[in-house]
Amino acid sequence: MFPRPKPHPAFGVLRLSITVLLAIHVFISAWLVATVDGAYTEGKPAPTEAHALVAIDKDQTQIDLRIERATSFFFYTLERDDGASVPVNTSQEDADSDDEDTSEADSGEEREWLSFGRNSIKASLALLVLSELLMLASFRWRHHVRTLAFLFSVISFALLPVYYTLDLGGGGEDENESTATNTPGANIETVSFVHTNASTEFQLIWLGMQLQADFSGYDLGLVAPENRTQVAESIPLNGSADANSFIAFESTFEIQMGKNLDSLLLLPLMWYLFPALSIKKNTPPLHGEDE
Repeated sequence: MFPRPKPHPAFGVLRLSITVLLAIHVFISAWLVATVDGAYTEGKPAPTEAHALVAIDKDQTQIDLRIERATSFFFYTLERDDGASVPVNTSQEDADSDDEDTSEADSGEEREWLSFGRNSIKASLALLVLSELLMLASFRWRHHVRTLAFLFSVISFALLPVYYTLDLGGGGEDENESTATNTPGANIETVSFVHTNASTEFQLIWLGMQLQADFSGYDLGLVAPENRTQVAESIPLNGSADANSFIAFESTFEIQMGKNLDSLLLLPLMWYLFPALSIKKNTPPLHGEDE
């Protein structure tokens, strides 16, 4: 560990200048970057790939979407019967629970979570600069105020992915391919994919997280109408015409903080290298008060 320099009056101005530069650098950078990479690995839509990039900064959310090798997917959409489905019975308790959750969600007030997250980050950066400015004064608890301001900035950035997720799920109706009709004692739901298999794998990455999701199943939209009930009851034999309705899809979702945000982690190191002067008193300073 490097020996800590002795406090000097010039260190206060130097710390304030570096804090302002880092705050401006972070303020004008992208705060959150989300990427989605998906590809059909089996079935008629394969090998179509989709790539999406979402970048969030202080003002706007930019979205870039690219679809590659989409010829097979285009013919798949033309061939597929969008209205193909089979009924599936579920318990009435599940239906009542879904209705209750929906009513509770509808009764809540909509809130622009992403806008709230942006405002909290702007406020935290401003407080971070003001707390460093306070270090030039003789306020007794100025070190604690600076530490709290730094923690507030870190927490504000860490919560931005949560705000973005809440903002995505906050409005609009749920658009699924399945529909439901309530009847006494049962909830009749229709599905377009049968014998499905889905798996997810979650892992942490630097300043973010990664989610890998796989999905596979038999698309009834590619099955002849007279064979859909049979396919729903049992998996088609390999080599049969109905077996060609099998589709597999793999995707990777990453959400990370902006690449420049880790520069804020230099601030605690700067505090150590450029210590503040102790408060002048008539009595000798306590041990560690010049920290």
